[in-house]
Amino acid sequence: MIAHNTPPQAWAQHLAGPPAGARPSSGTPLTMAEAARVQRYRDQLMAALRAQDRPALRNAKQQVLEAAFGPGGPCPAEPSAESPALRRALRDLSWRMAAVLLVRGAHR
Repeated sequence: MIAHNTPPQAWAQHLAGPPAGARPSSGTPLTMAEAARVQRYRDQLMAALRAQDRPALRNAKQQVLEAAFGPGGPCPAEPSAESPALRRALRDLSWRMAAVLLVRGAHR
């Protein structure tokens, strides 16, 4: 579940650090730019959830899914420059947000 009280940028800093208990050879961590990108997606999801805005939540989820599982990059004709760590973080976020739903009567 996505924590509602995480301070801004704290999650990005956590993502950019080495995984807890990780060995040095277990893969590269996210760069701060990549972590900030994941943070922006998360912030967008949380803003839609706080606003109880179903269309915005659906749109934010779709953006995360496209970034995580799409061909990559803003231009699909170019090969993806995304690191495996970024794809992994986006996939993790997509799984975490998959269960986030708004109650039908909650739309304002």
